[in-house]
Amino acid sequence: MRDSSDKRLIEDVIPIDVISRTSASEKVGGRVGHPASLHLWWARRPLAASRAAVYAALVPADGRTRTLEEESGFFDSLCTWGGDEHAIRTARNEVLAASNGTPPKVVDLFSGGGAIPLEALRLGCDVTANELNPVAHLIERMLMEFPQSYPGLADDVRKWGQIWVDSAWQDLAQFYPTVDGGTGQQHLLADDETEQRLPLAYLWTRTVRCPNPAVQEHDAHLVRQTWLGRKKNRLVALKPVVDRKKLSLRYEVVTAATEEALGFDPAEGSRGGELSCRICGAPVTGQHVKAEARAGRMGTAPLAALAAKPGRKGRDYLAVGQYELPDDAECLKRLEELPVDPLTEPLPGTMRITGGTCMVYGFAQYRDLFTPRQLLALSTFASGIHTVYEKACDEGMEPGRAGAMATALAMALNRVADRLSSLCRLDTKNEGGTNTFARQALPMVWDFYEANPFAGASGDVRKYLKETADLIDRLSTLPRAATCVRGSAAALPLPSDSQDAVITDPPYYDNISYADLSDFFYVWLKRSVGFLYPTDLGGELTPKRSEAVVAAYRHAGDKDEARQHYEDLMERSFTEAHRVLKPGAPLVCVYAHKTTSGWSSLVEALKNAGFTITEAWPLDTEMPERAVGRGTASLASSIFLVARKRRPDAGVGSEAEVMAELDQIIMERRARLEELGITGSDLVIATVGAGLRALTRYERVEQDNGEVLPAETFLEMVQSRVLDAIFGSLAGTDAITRYYVAAQYSYGYAAVPFDEANNLSRMTGANLDGSGGLTTGPNPLVSKVKSTVVLRDFEDRGDDERLGQPDTEATGTMPLYELESSATPPLIDVAHGVLWRAEHRSADVRPYLMSVNVDVIALRQVIQTLAGRALRSSSSETKSREASAAERLLVSWRTIIGERGLL
Repeated sequence: MRDSSDKRLIEDVIPIDVISRTSASEKVGGRVGHPASLHLWWARRPLAASRAAVYAALVPADGRTRTLEEESGFFDSLCTWGGDEHAIRTARNEVLAASNGTPPKVVDLFSGGGAIPLEALRLGCDVTANELNPVAHLIERMLMEFPQSYPGLADDVRKWGQIWVDSAWQDLAQFYPTVDGGTGQQHLLADDETEQRLPLAYLWTRTVRCPNPAVQEHDAHLVRQTWLGRKKNRLVALKPVVDRKKLSLRYEVVTAATEEALGFDPAEGSRGGELSCRICGAPVTGQHVKAEARAGRMGTAPLAALAAKPGRKGRDYLAVGQYELPDDAECLKRLEELPVDPLTEPLPGTMRITGGTCMVYGFAQYRDLFTPRQLLALSTFASGIHTVYEKACDEGMEPGRAGAMATALAMALNRVADRLSSLCRLDTKNEGGTNTFARQALPMVWDFYEANPFAGASGDVRKYLKETADLIDRLSTLPRAATCVRGSAAALPLPSDSQDAVITDPPYYDNISYADLSDFFYVWLKRSVGFLYPTDLGGELTPKRSEAVVAAYRHAGDKDEARQHYEDLMERSFTEAHRVLKPGAPLVCVYAHKTTSGWSSLVEALKNAGFTITEAWPLDTEMPERAVGRGTASLASSIFLVARKRRPDAGVGSEAEVMAELDQIIMERRARLEELGITGSDLVIATVGAGLRALTRYERVEQDNGEVLPAETFLEMVQSRVLDAIFGSLAGTDAITRYYVAAQYSYGYAAVPFDEANNLSRMTGANLDGSGGLTTGPNPLVSKVKSTVVLRDFEDRGDDERLGQPDTEATGTMPLYELESSATPPLIDVAHGVLWRAEHRSADVRPYLMSVNVDVIALRQVIQTLAGRALRSSSSETKSREASAAERLLVSWRTIIGERGLL
């Protein structure tokens, strides 16, 4: 039998650049047959990264015959979405061979959107997918159980799905009337030619009563902006037309080639619900809007409708009066006649959802997120699923198969719901609609886009039905079905010592509560297939008590108690992973939290559960436009953290022993990574991760005073030691200079999320923000723009005559107070002053150096570091202007300084 403790490929070397690239590219463009086409789930791991993690965790490092270049090529073929099936077969054979021909058992504790267990299934594993959330659990069953258990299920979905849609259209056609149009238009759902078009969507805005007491009562339109389409040489917008006699407002559709030709500014409108009433000019405050909304007096007003042009290429925009408006009273009357419970479940409180909330505007129940027509359409679809299920059973379909078919229809319904709420926006670039969860939030939307679920565009039920059936077809070819379990990760229904690997993407510290977000879909699943899953869908909303997240609102606002809840659940979950793992088998965490507190919580949980961390690999799995196209640098968006069961006789380690071992690990790991061409923030993170081995290989580590060394303290020490090792002679320099060098090494001059930069500043001992921080003062070292920060180089700062002069007005990074004229300024301040003068006023360099209190040898080391290759993220990258200036200065250093130094 295989020795499960042999070193795995993920503990030796994997091509992280290839895995990062294929993961990022997977998120770009159309992904036909991708699991994302089944149902939305937040933070779903890329399949490329998941496949790489599973493969590298299960195959041994020893005996590899591929060169590094060949290994990279193989991972490229293996991980590229829609790529070479031969590579997948090869990987599957290698995984089986490593397990003596028996499918290895793999469990994911927190399966979420199902990416990791799906890829384990694809590579031939015997998979258990555990998940607490019932929405995610049904998504997983639809991905990894039903398609493999019921051959031909896709055809059932197509057949019965068509019956379902036809029936819904018959009931709803009168609520989606056509408009006059030319020939060649959509055939609706009939086979005959027609000269009528269905509107693709309807545009609306929110309204409240205008607060002006001097004018007769009228509505203030909370229109945020009136752009409709913004394409080259074709700009379309709505022009507000006020009738002050009637105290009314209508909109004309205006098309022009340029913004000037429009004759008005479509960007004018409300900001955060505040505006001047277009009818009377009175100010409408945000406080007034909230008060009106909470009193139930927020309404809607129509803006326009969209229809496809003849031939369905392009859009026509129809002003109000050119299409029929819905009869809300009739919609509500028909809704009451359906065998579907009203959506009275409560929306999450304002503390529960980040990224903005509509709940402060009086939205209290889920039905408040939908217009009457939207509620009627979605409820009709939900009721129809039950009807189709019963008809299929009546015609002889086995109930389990009919249930799988009905669940597939429910997945399509939820995709429609995501596109059919009053929180969807008009995307003026693509002239279509966004989905409800364009962000992981339920923000207020002042102008919303109501899709037509039968019109052949965004939100069309037939589109999602087809994608669901096509995906089932693809998934049906997988080797076997997975075991999908709904339950807590702290109580797995698996025997002890039974699993060959645990590979999981655990919840991220204080990140978003997916239970609260998923309630949006849960309420529709209850109404469509709740009769099939009374246990999973029997509650009012999704279970939240056992969700691993730092959610203070669930603990009476006590964040410390919420943090303790999260840490306890994580430790119990990893203790359960320890129980079910075979001796020596690996655990792989795909982790993405970037703060020291997040990391330390994970490390403590793993250590306390009996694991030793053996390896860490950084990956950048974000879409290119997020990281590069927008000029934003970031630490790796995911980390592969690898762990093994700790030896029973590990005992207690001393801080001195751990730090000595740590230095050796850092030296070996850094040399190995640099040999592989890994630099920048990836090198820092990977080395820090490897350094955790020194702490976690002991049951506990005691400081000199006998107290336990906390993981958070150790992480700070590891990060500091890693930076010392990388920058060598700069280890003893001032904290401000260390931060600048480390930040330039990790990010260059791109914008960096503040939290990541702040974490790095803590590593180096600098203060990024606040009084005397690097972002403060007339000439700061770092500029802060919203939630990001950017380094300022010598050209940005060096022309300040007082830079590096601590005995005058504080214009540099050092505060003025409590400084003697002989105080030593940050070396980076002086380096910037010297570099600027060398480039622009070379004769001033020597006098400037004579005027500052600085160690010239240390200064030269800083400038040498700024010029060195190590500060480039790759050998092909051109040098920054600062690096080039530093090189030029070093060439003339002796001439400037003199043979005997500054005298």
